Amino acid sequence: MSNQKKKRRKKITTAHDIAGGAVGMVINVVLVVVAAMFIYRFSMSAYQYGIRIFGEPPMSEAPGEEVIITVTDGMDFDGIAEMLYENGLVRDVTLFKIQERVSNYAEDGFKEGTYTLSTAMTPDEMMDVMAGSGET
Repeated sequence: MSNQKKKRRKKITTAHDIAGGAVGMVINVVLVVVAAMFIYRFSMSAYQYGIRIFGEPPMSEAPGEEVIITVTDGMDFDGIAEMLYENGLVRDVTLFKIQERVSNYAEDGFKEGTYTLSTAMTPDEMMDVMAGSGET
């Protein structure tokens, strides 16, 4: 092979390597940006959910709508949470379950009975009533 052909082949290979390296770098940058966006979005969602655990507002402003619910003997907390959700007293069943677990009511549970709750009550206020600490 002549010397010129070798140089031309070497230039083509070098140009190909540079282009391949540039494309690889662009792909890496795009992947890092996508990963950063995903982490940011997940972090913001987790933060907002955490804020809601300890500061979930009532479903409506005062005076709200009164709802009568009955907690029966043997009713587990999952059933109570579903009942509150179905009656429009809480926005999110899973969130309410977490709120109960981190509250002081998790140990003693809720007392059976019929309660008048309001959509203007916070989840913490509802738990207070059902635990027998508040008004019924």
